[in-house]
Amino acid sequence: MDRLAQHIDYAFQPIVSINSGRCYGVEALMRGWNQTGLASIDAVLDFAHTHDLLIETDALLKRLAFEKFSRVPFSRHLRLFFNIDNRLFNSAAYNPKRTVWALEQYNLHPSSVVLEVSERNHLNRDAGSYRVLEKYRDSTIRMALDDFGTGFSGLSLLFDTNPEYVKIDRYFISDIGANHRKKVFVSHVVSLAKTLGISVVAEGVETAAEFYTCREIGCDLVQGYLIQRPTRDLADLRPDYPAVLELRAADRRKKQDRVKSVHEQLDLAPALDVGMRMEDILDAFRRHPERSFFPFLDDNRHPLGMIRETELKEYIYSPYGRQLLSRKGRDEYLELFLRRCPIADVHTGIDLILEQYAMSPSRDGVLITDDGAYLGVLSAEALVLAVQERNLELARDQNPLTKLPGNPSIERLINELENTDQSVALLYFDLDNFKVFNDAYGFRLGDRVLRMFAEILQKHFAVLGAFIGHIGGDDFFVATRDETYDEVARTAERVLDGFRFSVQSLYTDADRQAGFLVGLDRRGRPTEFPLLSASCALLAVAPGRSDRTEYTFLSVITQLKEAAKHGGNAVVAASVL
Repeated sequence: MDRLAQHIDYAFQPIVSINSGRCYGVEALMRGWNQTGLASIDAVLDFAHTHDLLIETDALLKRLAFEKFSRVPFSRHLRLFFNIDNRLFNSAAYNPKRTVWALEQYNLHPSSVVLEVSERNHLNRDAGSYRVLEKYRDSTIRMALDDFGTGFSGLSLLFDTNPEYVKIDRYFISDIGANHRKKVFVSHVVSLAKTLGISVVAEGVETAAEFYTCREIGCDLVQGYLIQRPTRDLADLRPDYPAVLELRAADRRKKQDRVKSVHEQLDLAPALDVGMRMEDILDAFRRHPERSFFPFLDDNRHPLGMIRETELKEYIYSPYGRQLLSRKGRDEYLELFLRRCPIADVHTGIDLILEQYAMSPSRDGVLITDDGAYLGVLSAEALVLAVQERNLELARDQNPLTKLPGNPSIERLINELENTDQSVALLYFDLDNFKVFNDAYGFRLGDRVLRMFAEILQKHFAVLGAFIGHIGGDDFFVATRDETYDEVARTAERVLDGFRFSVQSLYTDADRQAGFLVGLDRRGRPTEFPLLSASCALLAVAPGRSDRTEYTFLSVITQLKEAAKHGGNAVVAASVL
């Protein structure tokens, strides 16, 4: 133990808000282990476990980390993320109160600590382990699930530990913008976490493209070399990280109308906090009889959950119930009455907020934060209204035949793409000789052709996470981000080939064998027209272009469209580099 105390130090790596760059916390990363004669950090803990010294080692490491964290000038506004060995929870001799006592030595509040558990060591699914977790939570120490997705028990550990944070492992973050499967996987993890009221940390973010994608899919916090490498020097830590603001300025995708929409429907409900006695909480419900619940915050105004009046009534309306409640300490009433609920950042899209609410067992609403700090509540009534407004907007925008988004959505997307630094591919599809087919076979089969083409587009491009829209008539639009040019071009060719093959079934045998239809050209003269096919104009836009404007996009696409029409069943491409 003396050798550990002599050599072990901690480096801190910042964990920052993905929206503002404000430092939310730091992760304590062990350094100096190589001077102990052991091969790795894991080897240090394994050695301690083998020699029945894990509890003592954990206590020493916490004291070292807590002492150094207490010297950070702005530590009062931060969270310390500290890795803990799961095997401690399986020991009957382990007492969580020792962590609280150690924090008190350095004037740190328990809510300033987040213990990170991982899948490296098995966590026994028994009452003893859960009691340890609950005791930590009752003291307002929080839990994080580290390296999520790398082990075999991620979902069961997520369910069992009920953490406040999930940290997505670097494996899934690496190159996430260009890997659609990773993006889909992490998007679903984020959606699940938000539904359970869990904040999401993207670990190991090293590039701007990774940052943009993590922000797009709803991650709350970001950690990695892009922000700052781990540092032992406390002077290197900052309350705010301008790199995030610079990335936001370059990206320029933050939608002020989205934030405004959330603000307009926000209920600025008063909140309770950890400094209140039970008597104060009861008085709050008495003073605000219109409130069925109150958000409950920690000492930095970060939501911990909510306390509902219905769960207090059993005590309030029973003999001596109020007196019994008034005698309960904070840990006791938190265990009895604090309930998790959906929490969303004010910059989160309304669709994701609605998804969180729909999948949550709580029906009180969603707590809204800004940089983790409580702003207000989106009530159930406000969310129902938002659903109605969204459905009306979708109905107005949706093409009634193909059910694809129409021109308003396409225009919004193009405006958004003007303000992004990602690589972008824009595709304009046009059906060749559609009017002749429509005149010969009628509107009914003509509509069937349009629906067929829409389905083929969705079949091939949906897997790339592309936007698919219907401009009108026989014109369609597709946009993808962060996909390779070759993959997009191959997908477009598969669409054209698939349509040319499928549409043959709609012709009579005679027309199919002839290979053409007779119709009138623009001068009214009978002309032989080839059977239906499609053409595609593909515009690839490289990252970092300063001339990303709607005019630039449309002027180039118009030229490509004409070239594609003359080529017939072809993809004509250009790039803006």
